[in-house]
Amino acid sequence: MRLLALLLALLAVAAGTACSSGWVDLSPLPPASYQVLGPAEGEGCATYFLALPWHQFLELGASDRLVRARAAALASVPGATGLMNVSLQESWAYWGLFSRRCATVRGEGIR
Repeated sequence: MRLLALLLALLAVAAGTACSSGWVDLSPLPPASYQVLGPAEGEGCATYFLALPWHQFLELGASDRLVRARAAALASVPGATGLMNVSLQESWAYWGLFSRRCATVRGEGIR
């Protein structure tokens, strides 16, 4: 009975420590007139400690990694102010109880 109570308490703590972030518009509508400057690519990563496949307890950089990936993609093309034809790819890597989650944004830089 004690073990069940402990497991339920741990489950409640795990459920209460979930993270979230706001909406990130990776590719807003372009202006009526724009110039395509070239291919763009950027990456934003987060590191998780005490990471299990179904839950991560401690995280660094998780809530803004898409924003950072988009900013890096824009910075990869000099003069770009927006992106078109955007794709998003995510990758995970686990090392014991540590993990790293990266988002790669690719598209065409426009001005």
